[in-house]
Amino acid sequence: MQNSGAGVDHLVNDPAIPAAVPITRADGQFGFWMARYAAGHLLAEAQRLGECAEAQAAAAWNPKLLPEDLTGQRALALGFGRIGRQIGIALRELGLEVHGVVRAPRPDADFILHGVAELPDLLGTARVLVLAAPATAETRGLVDAGLLAHGNPRLTLINVGRGELVDLPALLAALDAGRLGRAVLDVFPEEPLPPESPLWRHPQVTVTPHHSGPSTPRQLIPDIQANLDRYARGEAVQGAVDRARGY
Repeated sequence: MQNSGAGVDHLVNDPAIPAAVPITRADGQFGFWMARYAAGHLLAEAQRLGECAEAQAAAAWNPKLLPEDLTGQRALALGFGRIGRQIGIALRELGLEVHGVVRAPRPDADFILHGVAELPDLLGTARVLVLAAPATAETRGLVDAGLLAHGNPRLTLINVGRGELVDLPALLAALDAGRLGRAVLDVFPEEPLPPESPLWRHPQVTVTPHHSGPSTPRQLIPDIQANLDRYARGEAVQGAVDRARGY
């Protein structure tokens, strides 16, 4: 079974799909899209584009609107598979110090990888936390009040993973209490996001319509075609999901 995207929680948990049927995903191209999404929103903030637009509307020349220097600031990427790694590469090219956060620490030639248990200690001085992890028993609700208590007023949270990773009432409380500076959310537990959700109107929240990694043929075919060829030859497909882990 070939999923037309990266997230497979809806398939892994479907009792109608026999255990003998391999499930795989097409996520090889999404990393570039999601890296651009994360970098774009962070850069818009650092370059103060919103304030520049307000000044332009008022025909006000304001030389004090200096951009923020991101050099050496800490970026955390929760989930460091193909997508998370591409996000990490993009943020590192912007001058940030990138750390990956994974289920269990492992050696990596290019990045420092931390276990999830280290995340609270890392969060206090982080400039941005990008969520690119799948929804599993271990990650659902991971970003909760307990974790956000370790945040800081300059921290931007960007979620391109799964909506279930974040406790939304705790997120709003952290924003209001100054434990989080801004949230950029592309995924939600319920989609479309209901009109009555307070996320739409919160001044420190940016809502986007699950568009950070569009599932178009150009993005999907490279992964799907290669696995179709392997399947036709009787070979094991690449990127098969470990159902016990959920990804």
